Amino acid sequence: MVKYTSAALVILSTSEVGAAVTTSSAFINLFRKNPKTSSPRSNSRRYSAIPYDEFAENFDDQSVVLPSFPSTANLLDIPEDNQAEVDALLAKKEKRRVARLQRARTSNYQITLPLTGSLVQPPSPSAYEESGGDGASRVEALATLVAKGQEIAVSNTIGMSLRQVYSGRKLSELALDVDTMRFQSFEDEVQGRSVDGEENAQVTGSVQVLQNSSLEIMKESFDGVVVSSVARGGLAWQSGVRAGDILIATSATIGSKLWPKSTLDGVRSAISSRKVILPTMDFEFRRLASEEGDGAETVQSFELSLLRPIGINVEETDDGYVTIMGISDKAAPVVKNNLRVGDRVVSVESSVGAQMWDVYSVDGLTSAVTSRLPGQPVRISFEPISEVDETTVTSKQPPTAPAASTNAVVGFRQAGKSAAESALSSSSTATQMQRKMLLSRSRDLLRTYIARNEVTKNIKVADRVLEAVMDASAVLDGKTLNLIMKAYNTCSDAAKAITIFEEVFGLAGDGSEKEVERIYGGKLSADMTALNIFNISALLHAHAIRGDYESALRVLAAVEGKTEFYIKGEKSRSWSGWGDPLNMLPDTRMYNIALSAAAKRGTKEGLRAAAKIFDNMPNPPLNNPPNNPPLGKPAKNLVTYNIMIDAFAMAGQYQNAFDVFQSLKKSSLKPDRVSFTALIKASIKSGDLEKALDLLDDMKWIGIQPDLVTYNNIIESLSNANRLFEAKDLVNEMEKARVSPDSMTYGLLMNGLLKANKPGPCLTLFESACTDERTAALTENVQLYTTAISAAAALGDHERALDLVSRMNLAGVKPNEKTLTALMGACIAGRNYGTAAKIFLTIKNPDSYAISVGLRALCLAGKFDVALELITDHRSGQKGLTGKQVMSGYNDLIQEALYSREFNVAREALSGLLQSGYIPSKLTFKAITEALNLQSDMPLTSAAMRKRIDSELSDRTFAFLLFVLDSLERRKLSVDSAFYSSILVSAAQTGGLQKRIASLLTRSRKIGNQKVLNLSETPSSSEFASSLVEWEDLFLNYSSYKEELSKSKLFPSIRVTTKDFGRVLAAEQAVVYRGGRVSLSR
Repeated sequence: MVKYTSAALVILSTSEVGAAVTTSSAFINLFRKNPKTSSPRSNSRRYSAIPYDEFAENFDDQSVVLPSFPSTANLLDIPEDNQAEVDALLAKKEKRRVARLQRARTSNYQITLPLTGSLVQPPSPSAYEESGGDGASRVEALATLVAKGQEIAVSNTIGMSLRQVYSGRKLSELALDVDTMRFQSFEDEVQGRSVDGEENAQVTGSVQVLQNSSLEIMKESFDGVVVSSVARGGLAWQSGVRAGDILIATSATIGSKLWPKSTLDGVRSAISSRKVILPTMDFEFRRLASEEGDGAETVQSFELSLLRPIGINVEETDDGYVTIMGISDKAAPVVKNNLRVGDRVVSVESSVGAQMWDVYSVDGLTSAVTSRLPGQPVRISFEPISEVDETTVTSKQPPTAPAASTNAVVGFRQAGKSAAESALSSSSTATQMQRKMLLSRSRDLLRTYIARNEVTKNIKVADRVLEAVMDASAVLDGKTLNLIMKAYNTCSDAAKAITIFEEVFGLAGDGSEKEVERIYGGKLSADMTALNIFNISALLHAHAIRGDYESALRVLAAVEGKTEFYIKGEKSRSWSGWGDPLNMLPDTRMYNIALSAAAKRGTKEGLRAAAKIFDNMPNPPLNNPPNNPPLGKPAKNLVTYNIMIDAFAMAGQYQNAFDVFQSLKKSSLKPDRVSFTALIKASIKSGDLEKALDLLDDMKWIGIQPDLVTYNNIIESLSNANRLFEAKDLVNEMEKARVSPDSMTYGLLMNGLLKANKPGPCLTLFESACTDERTAALTENVQLYTTAISAAAALGDHERALDLVSRMNLAGVKPNEKTLTALMGACIAGRNYGTAAKIFLTIKNPDSYAISVGLRALCLAGKFDVALELITDHRSGQKGLTGKQVMSGYNDLIQEALYSREFNVAREALSGLLQSGYIPSKLTFKAITEALNLQSDMPLTSAAMRKRIDSELSDRTFAFLLFVLDSLERRKLSVDSAFYSSILVSAAQTGGLQKRIASLLTRSRKIGNQKVLNLSETPSSSEFASSLVEWEDLFLNYSSYKEELSKSKLFPSIRVTTKDFGRVLAAEQAVVYRGGRVSLSR
């Protein structure tokens, strides 16, 4: 047998690279002094295995002498390799390579199973009837006939059960029998059968059950359906299905298309509906374990990013693998915690690029590791290997206690015990079994919907579970009650969780002595052992959601047996003797929940209460776990410190947050990623961005890898500070650290570019992310598309914005309200007003900003009636739009209506503005003057005069201007000086009646401004009202009022702002007549 020496996988640090090279050169020179040509070296792998690591570290000192060797010839006296063994080893390596490729190609497979049973005929009884002979022959013939019948019965069934796997590799308590479409427990799956070893593995009718090794292969976050058991000889077994395979998809009700499945309910519904239409159904599975050779080899690959020195010894073993043979005591924690002797090295990252290359020799692995630059990590993929002992369940009667394989999942190992106990005990009734089944099924349902975090469904499922439990008069156990309360807490219905706790235990949920009103009339109850730390923690969590730290503290006092604890006038009640005495002592987690409840209150009182709880908890001891300090009271743990740091940071007390962090560093605990992230948030909120960057460097210095949340917080602050280059550098650092940016990272960068008025680079970043296969999936996000559309709007490119929306729909991303609002802005910028108005009308429930943009789109598109109706509906300022947005909407409507010379719409809009209590602003007067092309200064040249004459005011325009003056006077409001001047200048250029009316305006302003009034000549109220005439009425009926102007008619005052008084006087000089005075009002 060939013997190979192990190679130390670099026990080379950055400073030792040169020494290692010197060592290798020394050995090469030594070999060349005494060549040995008589023994050709057929195995080059031995040179990489020379154990120079034992003294390589001494070669930095040139005075160190190499150890003396007895003889160079003896050193090189290496025996010939057995070529047959070498060839066999190479064949094994090639077989392993092919098997690995085959396993990667065939991990998924698809089968077709009948849903209505097969047509195999039962065996004929003639063999038994014709056997004759003695009794032994007839018994043997009968046994053969029964075995044949059992074999046919098994071959007529699918013989497969499925179970739900939740996050954390937790199995559902019930399995779905595909043949009967009923849910069954572990006991039902093995009912009437016993669990045997491998000697019965090939017996038809035995059942292969799920193994722990199969669960360990799955990711912690996996949530789906797995094959729990398969009957040997059944249709599923014959099609290649094995226990541990994952169900990926099933056929649709009609057609051949496969639909993904992740829940038992979904599988059951699909099979039931398919069975009505078609007799067969397609199933797609994924194989997690591959079977090679004599046994099944379960392979779970994982990847580590390591720095030199790695600290592992590897060796090429006879099976063709590069295997870990030793781990150094000085190895990094990531190596010690994840690797073990016997693990195989599968692949290593190439020195250039990110491609992973398969490892087949120590030479290749050493070369890939040593070719790295100093400080550059290397990714290595490993495989832990464990042998799978297939456990079978064979039909036997009567049921006996099984000899289950210890590798089977716990449920199957306990199933045999339960079956044996139930066979020996007759006290178990059918009703009790039904209630037990109900609770198991309820727990599975609750786990499923809690994992999905669907708020509405969580409430409905929890309510239905309660109804079913009360209808069956079942007594809740601790697990079921905990899941019910957790379901209500996850959907923020904390009050319902507290009510359920009070109902089942008859104790006040706030820990006080008040009587509990049982709303279910005592129909809902629980085993008193259910009153334990888990359900009490759920109760505390409900109080934390509500920010009710007073009740949380009272509950803690009740659990501790205190009866003299007062808070807010309520006295606590001792819960001693009510629940499980060994499982009710408060732990650190319970105190942390109360601490979180006080911190979440968001008030000064809540923060003071949190600080008091924190100060009263003992510091973590140096030699004892936090939950078991010498005084017996729960001590602080890392979570406690992190909650307090975050609480001070949220309250703006940044110095207190840093003080807590310093006390954490002085304790026996070490800060983690959460601690630093909370401090970084505090620094950012305090405006000290440099401090946040220093904390990020500190994290990396002590070996804590920042996560995505940490990076995103700093990237956001850098982007807001317009330090975009530093933000981009931080993204590059993330990628080097193997922290993949998410959609939020790109969104922060894009928003930063947009705020910096760089819409072009913003779109370029988005498009580059879309074209990169590594980040293309991240861009399928409605927020990123919305930002990109906003950038297109800033560029005025509405066609690109419309194209982005089309791409969204193709990618299956549904535009939301903000997306459509951004699209409206793009269409407005591109002067495509009709499309913008149509987009607005498609938004079902627009917010205030969308309404504001939509109003502008409707006005620009000429849809004045719709815009007027919309602004009238929102002008109160209480239906979505703010007062500023209402004013902006009225200004847009008045301006666009005047541009279109829709004077009636403009009049109605101005009247609505004044009737709503708003005062026209400078923007309102500016909108009118710009829309009517009015000038507030007299022309100074003849060319300008001729140009003005070409744009003389029409009577309709002048009448509208007078309407504005009348409307303002009714509310005793002042007129903008520039607007007043523009009316006079335009009337002077037009001449005629308009100039005559303008001259009367000047006299009214002067009298009004001087406030001259002869009290003896003041008319009575009735006389004043009958003699008052409005400006527009005077203009339209001047011939009727002409004779009465100097006798009895009074005109409204014109209140003009005092700004630009010189411009006002110049405009008035242009319209003054040298005639007699007219009687005017004040």
